[in-house]
Amino acid sequence: MSFFWFALVIGFLALVQMQFFFFTGLKKIYYRRYFNKTAVFEGETAEMVEILENRKFTPVPWLRVESRISPYLRFAKQEDVDIRHEQFHKSVFFLRGFKRIRRRHSFLCSHRGFYTLKSASLTTGDLLGLFNKFIRVPSDAYLYVYPRPLGIDEISPACLKWQGDVMMKRWILPDPILVNGIREYRPGDSQKDIHWGATARTGRLQVKVRDYTVSPRLYLLLNTQISEEQWGSILEHDDMEVIETGIRYAAHLASWAVSNGLEVGFACNGRLVDEEGVVRLPAACSQAHLEMILQAMAKLEIVRERNFHTLMDYLYEDAVTGMDFAVISPYWSDTLEKRANKLRSLGNSLTYIPINADQVKSEVSDNEADKAV
Repeated sequence: MSFFWFALVIGFLALVQMQFFFFTGLKKIYYRRYFNKTAVFEGETAEMVEILENRKFTPVPWLRVESRISPYLRFAKQEDVDIRHEQFHKSVFFLRGFKRIRRRHSFLCSHRGFYTLKSASLTTGDLLGLFNKFIRVPSDAYLYVYPRPLGIDEISPACLKWQGDVMMKRWILPDPILVNGIREYRPGDSQKDIHWGATARTGRLQVKVRDYTVSPRLYLLLNTQISEEQWGSILEHDDMEVIETGIRYAAHLASWAVSNGLEVGFACNGRLVDEEGVVRLPAACSQAHLEMILQAMAKLEIVRERNFHTLMDYLYEDAVTGMDFAVISPYWSDTLEKRANKLRSLGNSLTYIPINADQVKSEVSDNEADKAV
């Protein structure tokens, strides 16, 4: 009989605590999370910060926070953190009354992209695990992962040649306004360049030394088609890596242009993750504009939104002129050459920068073989 009463009391207490935590467990629980950076480059690390608050007197015996996160954000192993199937991030907390917990999770950004955290699931229960109760809470956070910067040995010869051609073109004609200094007169100097004040001071003819610049305006065209015969938008893994290499070329050239004070624009026949239509950004020169280009590259989906020659037709129809175009593409064809000549007829220059698909695919195969060992 005593055992019966003991079991009855235990059962009653179990039901009481179950009801207690059922009604109080998730009350006045506040959760938010954010990335400690808004943008990083591929291969760099960042942190996801979780903040959990219990704003009531009663404790929470356990609280599990779950959310789906891209496998390209590779979290380090931690206690009380479980990452399953490289997709679901799970944290477990114990919260005393009026307790605030801040937890940092370090991760590696292994792939270019735009990563968002839309919501999280909070689950709690009683001391004995007799029930679970959960809610979903909005917890928006985002992170841009820019294309990986290229090492000097990774920059293609075609990129380097185009950079050299642009810099040479920059110094062809004298600027009629900018004056860089004064020197003695030489036979052949224009009379309008004589600096009469300096001549009077020195007693010898002095002329103005002008800066030489024509301020080239650059425009990068990226082709997300692997070949002209490509049908559909789905590519094999190694073909995707070929286009990723082209994106890195474009990011390198855009960064180089802005660092040298040159206007640069960007267009691509792919699309952004949250928009429709091809990508087209006008030419400008500022750090903010470079950030805009890199953000577009982070958001870029490797799909064929339009044929590449159609994108070139758009530029011709808009009568774009005075540009130095660099076409970054895995292939070249008669169709593209015809479009290139039409753009040249408007007073533009156009250079083809090839992506060596065979070399990229060979490197991908070697990397996969190394991982398998």
